[in-house]
Amino acid sequence: MYTNILLPTDGTKGTKRAADHAVELAATHGATLHVLYVVDTGQMGFVATPGDIGETKQLLRKRGEEVIERVVVDAEDAGVDCVTDIASGVPDQAILEYVDEHGIDLVVMGKRGLLDPDRHFLGSTTDRVLKRTDVPVHAV
Repeated sequence: MYTNILLPTDGTKGTKRAADHAVELAATHGATLHVLYVVDTGQMGFVATPGDIGETKQLLRKRGEEVIERVVVDAEDAGVDCVTDIASGVPDQAILEYVDEHGIDLVVMGKRGLLDPDRHFLGSTTDRVLKRTDVPVHAV
């Protein structure tokens, strides 16, 4: 039923549960799991001074590599093929672009992420992806 499943992740607790579910779905369907980390350039001004933006972006890419690696290890243990990518930009836009460019037929996301820990239902990124794609989105 699914051949390409996308897991956008920011490494938070909610996306860890989504990762576990995405790996299980990919294993069940024999699908390739695409793991995407987005360096949120829209938030760079909140975490870095203008002179430090390049260094901060590099640190965030390093964090993305670590987050992705944890998912890849779990996927490999389950016999799931993975494709990984780190993008920069506004998370929901980067996710939607990835969906279009890679033939994704299911997106598995955490309900809340890094910037939405107190929201009761959906985080803003998940909500925007749900509203702007025709691809099924599974919120975990």
